[in-house]
Amino acid sequence: MRRYIVLITAIVLSGFVVKAQTSDPELDYIKKAYSQDKKTIVEAYMNFDVQEGAKFWPVYAAYESGREKLSRERFRLIEEYVNNADKLTPELADRLATSVLANNTNLNKLNQTYFKKMKNAIGAIGAAKFIQLETYLQTTWRAAVQDLIPLIGELDKTQKSK
Repeated sequence: MRRYIVLITAIVLSGFVVKAQTSDPELDYIKKAYSQDKKTIVEAYMNFDVQEGAKFWPVYAAYESGREKLSRERFRLIEEYVNNADKLTPELADRLATSVLANNTNLNKLNQTYFKKMKNAIGAIGAAKFIQLETYLQTTWRAAVQDLIPLIGELDKTQKSK
């Protein structure tokens, strides 16, 4: 199961970042594919009976709505960084870093809020199981993206060696 999650997440998110400079319909397609794959992963991992599922999925839908908003903002920040990495100013670096840290804080707050809501809906163990999976997926996403974008200063090194 873990290998399946990593593979799907890496493939989908690699495409998501690589297509950062394409049109909105392509991004919408990738987002839709990721959302469908993610829901399949959550469904398989959580393995709800009908009653639990009826309580969980409405809370999950609300959670995903908030998470997707934060993900769009994170993607916009990554895109801005990638598009400006070779001409990064102190002011831009400060603004981007501050915005990413605020986005992280908001995602943590969202996770905390929805952990409580899920705990009320499906109990503490089910809510913890979901948050553990969600944290794993978020961490995998961040690692995949980090591998695809240049580190600050890397561009300087490659330009000097030419």
